[in-house]
Amino acid sequence: MADVDEDVVQTPATGQVEVDLSDETQDFRFLNHLNFLSDAASPSIPRRGEKDFEPNPTEHQADVLSASRDAMHNALSFPRLHRPKTTIIGYYAPGGYAAQAELDAQQDAQQAKQDEKTSESTQKKTPPDASKAATKPVNVSSDACVFVPNPKGQFFKTLGQADRKNRVWLLPEEALYLLERGSLDIRWPSTSDPEAVSIPMSLQAAYACFVGHGGLTLERFSVYTGLKRLGYALVRAPGWSDEVEATEDTDPASEPSPPKLHGPGLAGILGSLFKWIHDPRKTASTATGPIIGFGIHRHYMDVYRKLAIIPWYDPVTAPPSKPSDTTPPFRVVFHIYKPSTPFKKSAPPAPDFRVAVVSTRDQTTMPTLPQLGALLESTPLDPPHGEKMQRMMYMRLRHGYRNVVMAVVDQGVVSYLRIADSAFGKEKLFENKGGPQGNKRGGRGPGGPNKPKRR
Repeated sequence: MADVDEDVVQTPATGQVEVDLSDETQDFRFLNHLNFLSDAASPSIPRRGEKDFEPNPTEHQADVLSASRDAMHNALSFPRLHRPKTTIIGYYAPGGYAAQAELDAQQDAQQAKQDEKTSESTQKKTPPDASKAATKPVNVSSDACVFVPNPKGQFFKTLGQADRKNRVWLLPEEALYLLERGSLDIRWPSTSDPEAVSIPMSLQAAYACFVGHGGLTLERFSVYTGLKRLGYALVRAPGWSDEVEATEDTDPASEPSPPKLHGPGLAGILGSLFKWIHDPRKTASTATGPIIGFGIHRHYMDVYRKLAIIPWYDPVTAPPSKPSDTTPPFRVVFHIYKPSTPFKKSAPPAPDFRVAVVSTRDQTTMPTLPQLGALLESTPLDPPHGEKMQRMMYMRLRHGYRNVVMAVVDQGVVSYLRIADSAFGKEKLFENKGGPQGNKRGGRGPGGPNKPKRR
């Protein structure tokens, strides 16, 4: 028996190397026993199979791996079906809304001529609401390339923009997201009628058509689809296009001039002397005497206030300056809204997060201080507010007065980093009334070193 087992064992061609356990091939043979593909009554997916934790060069393991691969390929090759009642069909429009609007105008003109010919009345009648339809404003982006004639479902509450004919136009990232999750069936355009039955668009063709259209990159789509799956609502920011520069422009002549400094006078000198004697909060001059001075100090806070002689930056009282031009990729491209935030497409509220997408393939170094400063200056002032912010100091520092979330994409792996413009000088630790947190009894144990021992 030992000789037979030794004949079965195959000697590996290469030496044993260390393999990460997370990269091991899993056992997908459990997919062969799934009945949710044919039985709609049991849509639950069973737990994954067991995983081999070390290479075993035997025929048994080779057969197991081969069967696992076949089961995985069979599961992936199964077609994804759309129910007729919930099927949403969209049509690809390479020319965007402008080309489709011209085609609609031509079709409306032809239809109006046919109505005039078939009409038996002698008076010429204009199409109903023609003037209103021509003057109705349409808030459709020029980058929209897919329109849905009959939108239905919860997705269109935060996706797309409607035109005059109540068709919802989708941006490339929105259409690709819905197609990837199986909620939208996109069709190729027809030569005669754009809404005629045509060939469905595959996922591979959708990636080829949409990625690169209207400034959409694979890194931006990775951030978009990852946050959408978590329930966030995303809209494009004004800095989406690389050609967009800083929009805020201030006239130097209109900027307020700094206030002129006047001498204190005799009354001012006497008042300063009186305050130096009786007001301990007056900071003494370090050139003529000690920092604390010779005043009367009734509390340690007065001493700490006098020791605070280093000037610090306050974002609220900082003089307004002309915002610097941001350089890609350090530019806000997404406005993010939490799932709990009431969102309306026609009038979106202030975003909860502002995201800049950075690709490690294009940006291989850390951003410089001018780049981060220009990125933060492109966002409005948002000081910490709320009861929770007032109680928690570290949350205020983390939020800052301006903050941007940088989504760093490294070969498909997205890491989020918050950059904030904080005011550390405004946080007076000596004024903290909460006191130090931790074990109030002291010592290293639960009861401190003086806790009596049990006998």
